[in-house]
Amino acid sequence: MTAPTLNLQRIGGLPRRAIVAFYLLVLAGSVPMWPFGWHLTLHVLGATMLIGNALVMAVWLTVAGFSRSDRAKRRAARVVNIGDVWFTVPGAVMLLLNGLAMVAARYGGIGAFATTAWITAGLILLTATGLIWAFRLLPAQLTLARLSAVDGPLDTDAFRRTLNGWYAWGIVATVLPLVAAFLMTTKPSI
Repeated sequence: MTAPTLNLQRIGGLPRRAIVAFYLLVLAGSVPMWPFGWHLTLHVLGATMLIGNALVMAVWLTVAGFSRSDRAKRRAARVVNIGDVWFTVPGAVMLLLNGLAMVAARYGGIGAFATTAWITAGLILLTATGLIWAFRLLPAQLTLARLSAVDGPLDTDAFRRTLNGWYAWGIVATVLPLVAAFLMTTKPSI
């Protein structure tokens, strides 16, 4: 018997090349040749995508987790990974690349990380969020997807254990970018 795998050729019903084209568009829009206002807009859009998807997926998986429906749990486990492909990853990329472009254009370049505490704190919080997502949330999401892809009844105990770990790390990974958003908008002297 082979382990179930995720179909990475199609994500969310769209071919992989559509996703690649979307990511290339995000990268092209984030090249530091565009005006500051453009980068600020993409930076805010990236924050909205990252934080918005974190909140929506938390609600979606919480509702599914409390549901008695295996079908709801299976769907939520699949959709959270699709949301990451379309919102979390491009949001984080837009945050990072456009933030760096703005630092270069207006705050003196890389030296701003040593002299402007709120920029440094924002980058640290974004990095911590990315590490939590990559090493805690994504593995849990892939486990949920594998559990939900098995034919027959859902292993609800394994699903619940995995989901509880996802909740705990998800809270941390949602609070960190919210703190970063506060720092980026208030620009306190830390």
